[in-house]
Amino acid sequence: MERLARFLFIILVGFASGFASGAFGIGGGSITTPAIRLLLMESSGIALGTPLPIIFPSALVGGLNYYRAGKIRKDLVIVCSLNGLAGAVLGSLATGVVDTRYIMILTALFLLYLAYRTLESALRGEATPEARGKAREGTGSLAVKAGVGFAAGFFSGFMGLGGGTILVPAFLFLLHMDVKEALGNSLVVIAALAIPGMVIHTFLGHIDWLLALGMMVGVMPGSYVGSFFTLRARKRRVLLLFSMVLAAIGIIFMINEVRGLLAGAH
Repeated sequence: MERLARFLFIILVGFASGFASGAFGIGGGSITTPAIRLLLMESSGIALGTPLPIIFPSALVGGLNYYRAGKIRKDLVIVCSLNGLAGAVLGSLATGVVDTRYIMILTALFLLYLAYRTLESALRGEATPEARGKAREGTGSLAVKAGVGFAAGFFSGFMGLGGGTILVPAFLFLLHMDVKEALGNSLVVIAALAIPGMVIHTFLGHIDWLLALGMMVGVMPGSYVGSFFTLRARKRRVLLLFSMVLAAIGIIFMINEVRGLLAGAH
């Protein structure tokens, strides 16, 4: 009975991860990583690596909905994906030589900052076409797009969060994209970035494949429902919800890692 309850909980976590992925373009690792670490009590290595194979099917399912709605820009996806692949390899390798606890604390602070910026944009009405003024689809140099892709790839490989927490704010604030385009393109790039990180973390022994397969049962329907919801929601509401998700992730990571450091000091 206990095993059945654990399996059903894993499916539920997968659904929540998929919903977050489809709705907010963040890959879903932001849900699965803390859940695996805090609720399923697995090691930090397993918590970082296991979300990567879960991200791939989730991102593809959600990305398909955005593609059908005409929100995907192929040129942007190609540039970010190619540069992100190099970043993902380096990020995955870095986990073997760097203490991830301190990086997670820095990541938590960064996520809280991004949550503030996103909330500020929503409250100022910057999510509306009228407020965006001269911002156009094609803004952003090739170098900026390449840099965004590389940074997202490194973050994906190193932290196992999928890179969406870098891609979506960068698309919004650096490339001045429409919020739903930012979410959809982030999902498609994330699908590509998950592949090298998944391979490397497999060799590092950081992926529990039984756990990953259990979460996949829930992640694909969750991603479809999440993307369906966002495509029909008002843009300002999407930004407000996205800022709350970033803040929640940052707070959870901060509390968990600070407690771990304090426990280790005693």
